Amino acid sequence: MTNPGTSVSKSLFEMALDALPDGVVLIDADRRVIYSNAALIRQWGVPEEIAATRDEHLMLGYACQQLVDPAQFLNEVDRVTPTNEPVEDELLLRDGRILMRRSVPFVTDGAFAGRLWVFSDVTEARSARLDPLCGIPNRRAYSADFPAFAEAAPDGSVRSVGIVDVDNFKAYNDLYGHAAGDLVLRQIGALLRKRIAPVEDMAFRIGGEEFLVACRVAEEGDAVAFFETLRAAVAGLDLPHDGNVPHGKVTISIGVGTFREPQPASDLFTRVDAALYRAKRDGRNRIARTDTEALRAAG
Repeated sequence: MTNPGTSVSKSLFEMALDALPDGVVLIDADRRVIYSNAALIRQWGVPEEIAATRDEHLMLGYACQQLVDPAQFLNEVDRVTPTNEPVEDELLLRDGRILMRRSVPFVTDGAFAGRLWVFSDVTEARSARLDPLCGIPNRRAYSADFPAFAEAAPDGSVRSVGIVDVDNFKAYNDLYGHAAGDLVLRQIGALLRKRIAPVEDMAFRIGGEEFLVACRVAEEGDAVAFFETLRAAVAGLDLPHDGNVPHGKVTISIGVGTFREPQPASDLFTRVDAALYRAKRDGRNRIARTDTEALRAAG
């Protein structure tokens, strides 16, 4: 690849990037901003005095003020910047916009030489499939994406599905108000976004206080551990809930099913939902598993 630092190629490079509607920034191996196009400055609303410094840390700091999850944003930048790994994910901004973030490295003589970041506004395309309260895909997205996950051919992994329900949530809204209830759901949405892998895993808000998580793991025990970590994380928020006896705080119950062979999506959902109700019946704030043998037979 031609080194973008040379005067001629840099001029051609800038001309190409200036023509893009997407926000673009190029950094070198020392994380200095070599170039950012006008679309990026408009997209993030970067003040001229910050853009003029070409200081990556100042620009990142300004961007973080606009993000729902700034820590994840920074962690990913720090993780991949010195590597040869391409990146593609989505960012949720506080104003409701959704940006697709893509990045590719520049390599010279086999060594990392810089990285190009591209930000595309996909708000309109994603909004019909995204729950605005929790920041995760909604039931429409679930209806489109979950059957493909459940019914796909075996790939060597264990597939796992968990239906998550907030315990005694109606009582919570009655006691503390719907605004407080919305805050609980936002925090659970944030936990899900933090814990699922952006490519292999999926999380959906499928009802008022009900979520579905679909993931791939190496072994069945890993699935139970994953959902137990999620259950403990919600309990660990220590949000008071006097209507959730005997726990006294916000908790979740989870029905979990694991399988390797394809499963009819509707049958799988029914079995996992039955496990959820068993967890509720047995005292809430716990996990219940489906009949694994029945799932194997269904495959």
